[in-house]
Amino acid sequence: MKKSRLNHFTILFYFLSVVAIFGLASCQEDDADLVKPKTIAEIISQSNDFTFFQEIVRTAKMSDALRTENLTLLAPNDAAFRASGISSASAITSLPADSMVSFVNYHILGKRYEYKDIPAGSVKAMNGMDIRVTKQDTIIILNKADVRLKNVNADNGIVHVIDRLLTDK
Repeated sequence: MKKSRLNHFTILFYFLSVVAIFGLASCQEDDADLVKPKTIAEIISQSNDFTFFQEIVRTAKMSDALRTENLTLLAPNDAAFRASGISSASAITSLPADSMVSFVNYHILGKRYEYKDIPAGSVKAMNGMDIRVTKQDTIIILNKADVRLKNVNADNGIVHVIDRLLTDK
């Protein structure tokens, strides 16, 4: 009787062990099931608010530049172009290629800055030019542009939407 009872417990133990192992194995995440964060390039290209900037980036062949790591994009939306007196992207895309590249790079910082961490004074854009940063309480002004939407996280950095184009004037 003892031997029979021991066999039942042994079989039950092995059965429960197998069920537990398969149960745990089925809980593993599959990389295909995970939602991948979007890159800055994907955020810009998938939004209808950035059609001018999309066209300039595409014409300047700079989509890959927006996929590199740890960037801050100061992204002018279409309203920012209009507020700056530009009614279509062709005003920029008709410029020489190096001017378009410089224009896009003037809106990119080579480091990831949360809104609150943008330093007062100036920051260096990817084109080598300085952007004036004025802090007034919790408001940050970049040259003459206000940040309208801050801290849009991306896989490779962060995006701050601005209401005017950055110019050195």
